Amino acid sequence: MGIFSNPWQGIDRFIRHPIDEITHPFGHKNQWQHFKNDVRDAGKIAGEVGLAMATGGESLVAEAGIATAKQWGSTAGKSLFGTAKKQARVAKRKITKAVKVPYKGKSQLNSAMVGGNRRMAQIPDGAQRVYESRYFEVYQDSKGKKYLWGKPTLGPNSFRKDPAGFAREWGENALRARSPKYRRSDPLEKDMAKIKQKFGRMDHISGYSRGAAAARYQRADKNTTSRIFGSYTPYAGIGNHRNRRRRKFDLIHVGARGITKYTYAKNRAYNML
Repeated sequence: MGIFSNPWQGIDRFIRHPIDEITHPFGHKNQWQHFKNDVRDAGKIAGEVGLAMATGGESLVAEAGIATAKQWGSTAGKSLFGTAKKQARVAKRKITKAVKVPYKGKSQLNSAMVGGNRRMAQIPDGAQRVYESRYFEVYQDSKGKKYLWGKPTLGPNSFRKDPAGFAREWGENALRARSPKYRRSDPLEKDMAKIKQKFGRMDHISGYSRGAAAARYQRADKNTTSRIFGSYTPYAGIGNHRNRRRRKFDLIHVGARGITKYTYAKNRAYNML
């Protein structure tokens, strides 16, 4: 009869362990036991196949092999699909949790005084930051002039320092693109209203990408200078401010400017009906 009552029982056991290990990359407590099972089953499988071939069972080997391959494929598919589904649920929970995380300023890479933002913002070096939030910064110089900077969304370089903030900000960006109704609950809009109540009129307004929303703080006029770049402000637009391009070609924000222009025109046409 051979080693097993079912000659292919060992094959089924052998394949189950590697699949389980592939779909659980962080290891098992019984990993060593799995390895020993794999080695033992491999020897038994070889013995069974040899016995079947020696007794003229080539057709049995072929048929059983095909049936087993189908079963393996089904087992692997279910296992991999189940793992992917579970990981998606975990990611969704993390993003939902991140949305509720208050701003802690862990990453300053989108500040007006960091890197290429300095050239775009053009806020005097001596100006003091008097307000900071997830979305905006307010500076004031020795002459009393006030400068508003709209922060861009945290980039990939910020992920390690502030993964929760990164997830929240990109999640909010997705919501802004879906519907103009999101503005009613958008924390960015609420923050802007808070700044306006506290600081009043600004002398200079600047912003990049998502931060171009700062342009809606007040209209551009002879007493207000502004520098708005690569705006990503779906449906809301940037008022009468100029939408500038950066000197360095930036394909992503060329697309962002296109989204802003298209959705703003679409929203205006809808409101005029």
